[in-house]
Amino acid sequence: MKKILWFWGAFMLFFALPFPCVIYFSTSWPMPLSQRAEPWWALTLLAISLALWLVLLYQFLDKLLLGPVRALQRVRGILVGGVTRSARVEHAGQTGAQVRGFAQWKLRLVFDNLSGSPITDELVVVDTKPEQRRFDIGRTLTVRLSRAPGVVPNLVLEGTRPETDRRALWLRGLLGACATAVVAAAYIAAWRVQNEGMGWTFLSFGHPLLICPLVLCSYLVTLRVLLRLMQGDAKGESLKFRGVRTTASVLDVRQTGTYLNEQPQVEFKLAFDDANGVARQASLRRFWSLIDLANIPRHQLDILYDPEDPAQVQMVSP
Repeated sequence: MKKILWFWGAFMLFFALPFPCVIYFSTSWPMPLSQRAEPWWALTLLAISLALWLVLLYQFLDKLLLGPVRALQRVRGILVGGVTRSARVEHAGQTGAQVRGFAQWKLRLVFDNLSGSPITDELVVVDTKPEQRRFDIGRTLTVRLSRAPGVVPNLVLEGTRPETDRRALWLRGLLGACATAVVAAAYIAAWRVQNEGMGWTFLSFGHPLLICPLVLCSYLVTLRVLLRLMQGDAKGESLKFRGVRTTASVLDVRQTGTYLNEQPQVEFKLAFDDANGVARQASLRRFWSLIDLANIPRHQLDILYDPEDPAQVQMVSP
């Protein structure tokens, strides 16, 4: 799985960084004087270019450098003030990774969420006491849930001793510093080679200084949209950990026409009664495997609904 992710990551970076440079310098350079931009427009494109790179730098710092630090603080807060639950190990398997000589495990746990509804979630842990066989299927573990679910993590194993991977953080920081230096060098090189005494008028919508950050930002936006569609963002996690489970009647099922990896998106029109006996209606969209289309539920569906906004629903993971 990691090899596939690395491959697609490299594939996407090729079309975001080297490819625009090859296209530009093979088709648009050297630039005739008649095609140079007006000074005011060139400065506008320069400002847009810098803004896009700054957005990328902010996202890098926020997600990859500060994100692990915030996650560590969140785990510590959950261990101190989280809600205690008993979780049953439904599935367990080693990831193949080792942390200080101890095996890393990926667990699928079944437990009651904050509303008392049974849900399933996955947790990656390090087994520092393998002789106790704590993670055998069917064993019961004590876990803590965040009282304010949202951004992961929301589930922590009782007795966990959280720590950050400082080596990984240093490597990420070094990578970020190198990337920033490369971008700065690209601006300096472009100015020295292309300005020809006329400033930034060589900038255009097809210039790599503008296209490269624009493509990378589009990747980020697409990723956020996909996470939102699959309810894999903070909003979806919050609904999962505090939603109330019920069985809804399926009023209608249709394909929306949207596909992800050739899997169609299916929309369900649902009707259900909330915990107070009030009749509710909601719609739910989910991507469905082509080979499993015949098994789409058409009569009843197990869902989780938001007790504060019952129109927000989520399908219960099988």
